Parts: sequence; C-alpha cells; structure tokens
Amino acid sequence: MTLSAMAFVAIVVLVVQLRGELKRLQEEPIDSLHWNVTQMELDVVRFEAAARLALAVPGSDLGDLKMRFDLFYNRAATVMQGSMFARLGLSDAVTPLKTQMRAFMDETAALIDGDEVSLRAGLPQVVEQVGALRQDLRATAIQVIDVNAAMEDARRASLSGMLQRLAIASVTLVLLLLGLLGLVVTLNRQAGRRAREVQRITSRLAATVGTSLDGVIVAGMDGRVVDFNAAAETIFGYARAEAVGQPLSSLIIPPQHRAAHEAGMERMKTTGIRHVVDAGRIKITAMRRNGEEFPVELSIASNDSPEGMIFIAYLRDISQARAAEAALVAARDEAQAAERTKTSFIAVMSHEMRTPLNGVIGALEVLGRGRLEPRQERFLTLARNSARQLLRHVNDVLDISRVDAGASGVLDDRFDLPALVATLVDPLRPQAAQKGLGIEVEMLGSFPPLMGDPFRIGQILQNFVSNAIKFTDQGSITVEAEVLPVSPDQVELELRVTDTGIGIAETDQERIFEDFVMVDPSFGRSVGGTGLGLAISRRLASAMSGEVGVESEPGQGSCFWLRLPLRKAEARDTAPQAGQADLPVTPALDVLVVEDNETNRIVLEDMLTHLGHRVTLAVDGGEGVEKARAKRFDLILMDLSMPLMDGWTAATVIRMGGASRASRILAVTAHVRPDAMDRFAESGMDGWLAKPLSTRSLAEALAQGADPAPGAAPASDDLLDRERLEDLRQITDGGGFGRLLETFRVHVEKTLAAVEGGVETDPFDTMAALLHASVGAAAVVGAKRLCEEFARAEAAAVAADRPALLAACKTLPATWAATWAAFGALTQPG
Repeated sequence: MTLSAMAFVAIVVLVVQLRGELKRLQEEPIDSLHWNVTQMELDVVRFEAAARLALAVPGSDLGDLKMRFDLFYNRAATVMQGSMFARLGLSDAVTPLKTQMRAFMDETAALIDGDEVSLRAGLPQVVEQVGALRQDLRATAIQVIDVNAAMEDARRASLSGMLQRLAIASVTLVLLLLGLLGLVVTLNRQAGRRAREVQRITSRLAATVGTSLDGVIVAGMDGRVVDFNAAAETIFGYARAEAVGQPLSSLIIPPQHRAAHEAGMERMKTTGIRHVVDAGRIKITAMRRNGEEFPVELSIASNDSPEGMIFIAYLRDISQARAAEAALVAARDEAQAAERTKTSFIAVMSHEMRTPLNGVIGALEVLGRGRLEPRQERFLTLARNSARQLLRHVNDVLDISRVDAGASGVLDDRFDLPALVATLVDPLRPQAAQKGLGIEVEMLGSFPPLMGDPFRIGQILQNFVSNAIKFTDQGSITVEAEVLPVSPDQVELELRVTDTGIGIAETDQERIFEDFVMVDPSFGRSVGGTGLGLAISRRLASAMSGEVGVESEPGQGSCFWLRLPLRKAEARDTAPQAGQADLPVTPALDVLVVEDNETNRIVLEDMLTHLGHRVTLAVDGGEGVEKARAKRFDLILMDLSMPLMDGWTAATVIRMGGASRASRILAVTAHVRPDAMDRFAESGMDGWLAKPLSTRSLAEALAQGADPAPGAAPASDDLLDRERLEDLRQITDGGGFGRLLETFRVHVEKTLAAVEGGVETDPFDTMAALLHASVGAAAVVGAKRLCEEFARAEAAAVAADRPALLAACKTLPATWAATWAAFGALTQPG
C-alpha cells in the first residue's frame, strides 16, 4: 500500500507540472501562416505597382512586370498547394480565395508568356483584376488570422482537458495494477496445476515414444545417448540400459563413417553450422550390434533442455524397402531389355526382308521387259504391285524401329526449301493425276537457305501428300510452305498439306498419329497402308524439336501441318565466274542421267556438257536399265523417286548384268541420308549427291571417282587431313614421321597388290578383312581420301556385292599415287 500511495502522489505532481508547461505553450503565437499570407499580399501590391507603371509609361521595359508576376506566382503556388491550411483545418475558409487566384494566375500567365503587344493591350484588365485580388486577399488574410486564432484557442483548451484526463487515467492505472497483483497470485496457483498436467503429458509422450515402430534415439551435445526406445532396441540389438550413456558414434555408426560424424559434431559445436540436423529425411547406412550394416531413413531434430542442447533422431529400417526397390528396378531393366530386343529383332528382320524383296522387284521388272500374254501381264502387274506394297510396309516398320531405338540421327545440313518441296512433290503428281487430282504448290514469302535435316523433312511431307492422295477422290491438294522469323538467326518452318478428301472426326484427330491406327479400317484396306506413316512423322518431328498436327472436318477435307524450328544458313561467298577455272578437271566421261523430271534433266545435261562430258538421258528407271545394259557408261546419275521403277531398284537391276554392271552409280536426290549405307550397298550404288546441285559439287563428285586427267592431280587438302598430320609431327621425333610414312607406303602397296590379284575371285570375308586393316592405317596417317575409298570398298565386300567391289577398287591406285605425291610435297625441306 505504501508503494501504491507513493506512485499515486508522483503521478499527481507530474500532472500539475505538465499543466503549467502547457499553459506557457498556449501563450506562444503561431505566425508562420500569417507571415506567408502577408508576403503574398506584399507580392500582389508590388505586381500591381509594376502593372500601373507599365500602363502609365507605354514605352517602358516590361521585364520588372514579368519578374514581379513570377515572384507572386511562385509564392501563391507554394502557399496554396502546401498542406499548411489542411493541417490547421482551414481548407474550406480559403477555397474561394484559391479559386479566384487560380483564375487570375492562369489568365495573366498567358499574357505574361505571350508577345509584348498582347501584354500591353491587356494591362488595363490586369490592373483592374489585381486591384480586386488585393482587396480580397487582404480580407481573406484577416479572416484566416481570426479563424487560426480561434482554432488555436480551442486546441489549447482541448489539450488541457486531455492532460487532465491523463491524470485520471494514471490514477486508474495504479488501481488496476493493484488488481493485477491479485491476479498474479491466482495465476501462480494455476501454474502449479499446469505443471502437474505437463508432467502427466510428458509421461504419456514417453509411452508413445516407447511404443513407436520407428527407432527414437536422444543424444546430448557430447554425443552420448540419453534415451533409447524399444524400437531402437529391436533395430540395433542393444538394450536401453546398455545404450544410455554410450557414445553414439561407436554404438550405431559404421567405422568408415565415424570420422565424418565426429567432424560434423565438432563443426556444429564451434560454428553452429548444421548439415544433417533439422535437414529433413536422409538415407544413410547404420550398424547393428553384431556389426551388420543396413540402410536406414533418418531425421534429426534439435531442442533445448535444462541440460543443454539435445538431438532427437528418428530412424527407420528400410532394408526391405530397398530390396523391393531393387527388384522393381531389375524388373524394369528386364522389360526394357526385352523391348530393345524386340525392337532390334524387328529392325533386323525388316532389314533382312528388304534385300530379297529388292531382288524380287528387280526380277519382276526384268520379266516385264519381254513380250507377255495378257494373262501373264496381269499376274506380273499384280505381283509387282504386291511386292512394292510389301517393301513399303517393311520400310515403315524399319523406320519406326530405328526411331524408337534412337538410331535415327538428325542431320544439320544446308538446303533450299523451294527446291526441296519441288523435288518431293513432282514425283507424286502422276499418282495424283491417275485419280484426276492436281497438286498445287504455294511458296508464301521469301525463303533463305536453311540448316536442318532435308531428308526427314521430306519424309514427313511425302507422308502428308501421299495420305492426301489416298483419301481424296475429287477436288484438289495444296502444299503450302512458309518461313516465319523468330530471331535474326532462327526461323519457324511451317508446311501445310490441305486436301478436299473424306476428313477426320475430332475424336480421331489425335489417334491417327499413334502406331498402326487407321480411322476406318475398311476404307484403309481399299487404299492400303499400315497406319505407321503419321506415327513416324510425329516421331521425326519430335526428334527435330518440332510438332505435327491436323485440322479437319468430316466430309470437308483435312489440313496436316508441320512446324519446325530451324536456323538460317550462313551466306556463302559467291566466287566470280573466272573462279570456274579452279574446278576439278577430269577427262571426258560418258554419263547416263536417269531422271523423270524434265527440268532436272535439262539442268543436269547442261552442267555436264559445260564440264566437257558426253550425256545420255533416260526418263525413268526402266529406260535407264535398258540403256545401261546396252552401253557401258563411266558414270550413272540416278534419281531415286521415280514412277514405275525407282532408283534403288534400277541400280539393283543394272548390277545384275549388262555393259554398265561395273560402272559407278551415284544417287541424285534432295532427301537421302548418308547414314543409309546399308541400302546403298544392297542396291549397288557408290554414293549420293544432294539436290539442288551446283557445278562445283557435281565436278568434285565426278573427279572423286574418275581416273586423274593428265596433269590434274587432286588438291592435297582434299587428300590429306592436315590437323592429323600436324599431330603426328608433334608426337614423333626426328625421323619418326618419315619412318611412319614409309611403313604406311609398304602396307598400302602390299594391300593394292593383294586387291588387284583377288578382287574378282577371293572370298568376300578375306577382302573385307584386308580392306578394313587399310581403312585404319589410312585414318591413322591422315590419308583422308584414301581412307574413304578403302571404306567404300570394304562396305561392298561386307555386302558381298562383287560389282560394287570392282568399281570401288578401280580408283584405289590413282588415289594412292596422288596421296603419296601429296605426302612427298609435304615432307620436302622448306
């Protein structure tokens, strides 16, 4: 009670002193607003005087008038836009004055900022308005001062009353504190009851931990066990009495992990950095009493206790879960292996089936050249169409197997889109014409040279166009191509094939891109097909980071589209016409061009004639076979996509016999892939050229397979790998490089002698082994061209194709002579 009385007296004394201080504050004037208003009034008076002077003296300088107006304008803007009136609650009192001043300032500012003639003409009006403004400003200033004084009086009175209430509140607060003292006593009694309740809860928690299925281990900051529940006893094999007080590291942690555990504990003591504690669930290896190590799932939490920091570890034995997981992984791997085996089997079988099928097709074409009875002709046509249909199905299965197996790589070659589209669509026009359909090609916008995989793009486009022909009985088919810019170096290619065919229901538009799906199987039987074309197209588009889709209405037709991100090709330097003198020189050759497109035939004939060669033309595969059998040609340029007999079949038949059975055959196409070496070997082709052809690429291709012209040796950069040779120079010391070349020379000459003596009679496996060794030796020393020709000959030997082997081996001596001469020039001193 004494303390309460003293506190009460102190509060009363404080209130009395505070009231006296406030009384002194009430007597202090607040004149800031008054001063600003007075200054503004003074500025108005000065401006008025300047205006009257300018009016009285017509030729006087108006600079002082403008300066006085600017001073008044700035002062008025500062006062009227400030928050002083709002803080004092005088906004309503000065609103009329603000409106009047704003109107005056806006009108006068226009005159002040205008020309001098207008300003002098408006001076009488300005003098009149500023006089009225001065009177109103004076009256308003007096009113503001009165209002401000009244408000200050009210504020002082309010503040005085507030302080009185504060004193009363302070007294009340003291009384409340006295009441709270009694409440504290009551709460203390309640705390005792709660402590007893906490003890009961703790007992229950201990029982819960003791019966938990997970092991719970509590350890102190010193790393020794404080508690060890029953589940931990079962998991680790220690009794609780044995575990408590023991170091955790020697109890359950394997020996190879103890050093890391102790280092982590020391780091946490010194730096407070935690890696495992409070980090959630982790999986580690623990150790049982008998020394067995096993996987556990662990979570460690920390908490403060009267004895210091403690750590609570929750452990679960996951040995059985790991075993089940391992079994699941093994089952998955086994299933994947089985899938790969199936895919590989399909690919191998499809590949093996193509070889005899090509032979059957070739044999049927040969039979068709003779005179046949109508019945024989009908059955031969049926057999020929069936064989081709079967070959297409086999190719589809092989293609989709390769894509699924990841063996179908994507090229990044330069190509010309308009030429590619024309080359792909033209061979399909006769097929469309048989059904009375026309194919329109619309190239929208400009088309820069692009980098991508023209073969895969062409494969997708041909699938779209072939399907359009199949499922369209009347109307037309339109192929549209468009390149949309994405960035300076990136574009998006969009190809669209639109038809007026049967259309596809919306519910089936996604299904048709799945394997072996035909929307109407009965209709599919009439047009043929396996339902793989669109599935392959989707896989190929995805491999090129693109997508395919369809928009269709039943009975109205369909629009299949391909969208593909591509890069623009870098611009090639165009050499002047005189640079044609640098083209490879070859002796005049007899060249057979087999091409069904008239434009392509004319272009090839002109290019070959310009290079000095003799040209014979054939309009399809069948005519090409007849001319190749009747006369020996040095080179045959074979288009692949032709009606009646394609280029693959024609090459196969030519290799069977005739005057040109050993001639060099090159495929000319816009979309064949260089990784299709198996098909080259099967058909007997020696290589390929990509459309559109340039004179240089054609001349280089002819030079690679021709006997060297007198005085025209191949360029050493084309013969030798300079980087490889430089590496050899660096790793061989002294005369090591020369000895290496001499050893290589002896090896090649022995190989060429063996090839010359056995190329027509020796077994294919013997020839393949001999040529394979030379491929490796040529690659080691950087003989680039020679390595390529040995590899081509080896491929022919592996394919058991004697004509192709003879053709490939024919060029080896000349290439070796040029290669050795290039080596000699490279090793000359200086």
